[in-house]
Amino acid sequence: MRKGRELSVSRQPVSFIEKIAEWLFALFLFAGYYKADRRVAFIQNHIDITILFLILSFCVLFYRMLKTKFALRTPIGFNKVAVLFILLILSLVGSLLYTDSRQYGYDKVFRFIFITGWAFFGAGLLITDFHSLKRFSWATVVISTLMAIDALANYQAIGRVGFITALGSNYIALARACGLGFLVTVAFILPIKKSPLMNPILWIMAVLQLWAALIAGARGPVLALILSLALFLILSVNGRPFIRIDRYAIRLGVVILCALIILGVGGEELFPTLMFRTQVLLTEVGSSALTRISFNREALELWARSPIWGHGVGQFSVAVAGLDIREYPHNIILELGAETGLIGTLIFLAMILTAFAIPIITRGKQKGLAKVVTRYLLVAGFFAFVNSMVSGDINDNRMLFTWIALIATVHMFQRGKTESSSNSFDIGTSKSKELLGEIQEEER
Repeated sequence: MRKGRELSVSRQPVSFIEKIAEWLFALFLFAGYYKADRRVAFIQNHIDITILFLILSFCVLFYRMLKTKFALRTPIGFNKVAVLFILLILSLVGSLLYTDSRQYGYDKVFRFIFITGWAFFGAGLLITDFHSLKRFSWATVVISTLMAIDALANYQAIGRVGFITALGSNYIALARACGLGFLVTVAFILPIKKSPLMNPILWIMAVLQLWAALIAGARGPVLALILSLALFLILSVNGRPFIRIDRYAIRLGVVILCALIILGVGGEELFPTLMFRTQVLLTEVGSSALTRISFNREALELWARSPIWGHGVGQFSVAVAGLDIREYPHNIILELGAETGLIGTLIFLAMILTAFAIPIITRGKQKGLAKVVTRYLLVAGFFAFVNSMVSGDINDNRMLFTWIALIATVHMFQRGKTESSSNSFDIGTSKSKELLGEIQEEER
């Protein structure tokens, strides 16, 4: 009797509430990109959409925990990164003791704990298997495609220089969202999709996403996209025992080559803002680049004056502008260095290295789906990291921490498999943990 009951527990169907968890979480992550749109003003006027989807996605997690009697399985890799994330929070909170920024500094720490914190912990606790990763990825693709459609619908002046936006966001948000959507589509959804009817639709979505990313006029996200595609091709090469390249990667490489030819031949007419700003960067540098270079220099000088402890969170704006306002060096490492010193910077770098190390080391031994998932997460995480080095503050780059969490849990996304007890940590009652262990033993 007990065996039958245990097997029935392991095969319980996923309810609708649980299936929408990843969609709610994706809507939370992208909320800053669309909540200024007038079409959702009726919601935003009553409650901040970011907070709304944070609460809803957390409620689904709480519902899941009730169903499993608060038994959660988290991989050792995620636990290590989570400890480092908590240490980063402590370094930011501790720096409030010696900062002069009483407005932006406190707001920044508050947002990091609750908003960026949920972007990290929500990913690790909600997206726990291959199917949940697929639902989250589809949500990302749909949101980015909707942004691309909105941008293209309002884009009529071909050949005219000017930034393009979508859903009330700015041009950088559009390029980031559509660049990420393109990567998710070509690096994950297309390789795992077996239906031939869906392939043309997915390629159309990918073209829309790429087109929107290029017409937006943002240079940083496009650079991050190019480097991420290069990393995708590199990770598709297997050097043992002979050099072999994934067939899908070869086809994608041909598509990328065609896109580069189109960009080179008709770029000035099709993507005038991006081409114009790139030419300015290469010849005159430009005011935008000069401002960021100046901010980087100021951050380095500030860091040099207090290399260990930094000057406190939010202090960069006080030192540079003389005001307690939202200002930052547009580089996450220099931002942490100037405000939290080596302590915060080393904690952050340790998070990156800890999360990326295991999938990179074990990639050569992986095959099939495991290899596709690992490559996908590494490419998406790299895209987020490069973006964090050229624009936004630490909370603007909260999605980087989402990908760090997912990369740290990469082994949980192999279809039909869970990690062994030696590689995971259980949280919950002894009874529920015993039940889960017996279920897994029976499945073996």
